[in-house]
Amino acid sequence: MRAASGLLLLLAASLPGSEIWLGDSLARLGFANPAPERDGAERFTRARPEPLLVAAERDRDQLLVDGVKVSLGDAAVLRTQRPKAGPAMQRLAIRRADYDKVLLPLLWDPPPGSRRPIRILLDPGHGGRDPGFQNKALRLDEKDLTLDTARRVATRLRAAGFEVLTTRDGDVFLDLKERSALAAKLRADLFVSLHYNAAAATSAVGAETFCLTPAGQHSTHDTGNRGSTQAEPGNRFDALNLRAAYAVQRALVTGLRATDRGVKRSRFTVLTDLTCPGILIEAAFLSNRGEAIRLSQESHRERIAQAIADGILAYASALPR
Repeated sequence: MRAASGLLLLLAASLPGSEIWLGDSLARLGFANPAPERDGAERFTRARPEPLLVAAERDRDQLLVDGVKVSLGDAAVLRTQRPKAGPAMQRLAIRRADYDKVLLPLLWDPPPGSRRPIRILLDPGHGGRDPGFQNKALRLDEKDLTLDTARRVATRLRAAGFEVLTTRDGDVFLDLKERSALAAKLRADLFVSLHYNAAAATSAVGAETFCLTPAGQHSTHDTGNRGSTQAEPGNRFDALNLRAAYAVQRALVTGLRATDRGVKRSRFTVLTDLTCPGILIEAAFLSNRGEAIRLSQESHRERIAQAIADGILAYASALPR
């Protein structure tokens, strides 16, 4: 494992103490640090251990990591750097918290002590008296689709050598806290909650994958930043939560060519109390007619299951045995 000493000794000339230069921070993670390609937009590349490209723009609260959207706690901002020698220049800066909670976990080595998962707990959302979203026109209930997806993903993961358990294997209701408690009871190494999305705007499409919001930061959908920033038990696994969410989101986007809604952060109840890394997947929109029609087709559900399994395998393979 590469030593991470010195990673936080980042240049901060002309910046508030809570911010760091994006380029300098990525340079310390092995990325080339060219001059900005244009005001308010910067791109960085790294050849090893695998080719990787990171792109950012001013006033955007997300990065593109190999083309996949990854949420930041705060938007990147354009600042003026005035070095002791040479002309002033405009560069992007990010919050130090986003370096700690996004860049470092995602772009550096896995945290010390992390190990490849053996036992995976799949959590088909809803069930029993809770149908989830219902597309009544197509007679599709979210609870049925999530269970179908869990069974298909489980088959693929078992074939790859993992032990796979599910929070439910039938049409039964489980409280949200019961689901995360099962992860502890069953000694799971990874928790994956499966859902299908809905929105008032029926034009909404695409896939998004959530991990637990880091302590001290706001969740992605916290309009106005008025919600909780408290620490949760599941924050012990922030780095692995993010790595798992990214791996699955990347597989959904590349495998399905789904609209990329990004890796996002939320304090969902099923994620807050976990005793292992965990994510929540919203694989498609049941409220969108086109996506719902595809979900009614077994061949498309197979493709979704394959993409999710591929993402879990990618996450696992990047961790030491």
